[in-house]
Amino acid sequence: MTDRRTATVTARVSAAELADWRAKAKAAGVPLSALIRRAMARTRMWTAPAADIERERTRQIARIGSGLSGA
Repeated sequence: MTDRRTATVTARVSAAELADWRAKAKAAGVPLSALIRRAMARTRMWTAPAADIERERTRQIARIGSGLSGA
């Protein structure tokens, strides 16, 4: 049994983007909603690195670089 799709997602796109997406859906023979669901299912999830971790990583690289320049 398939879950009923009762939730709606809204996104602002340009008229050109919408026309492009509709054309792609038509070419694929699927409704626009199916095209978007399939595209989103193929994307990888990613998160921005934590700022504090990036700062520490940058400090460590700078220390390494300072040590190399004095050699």
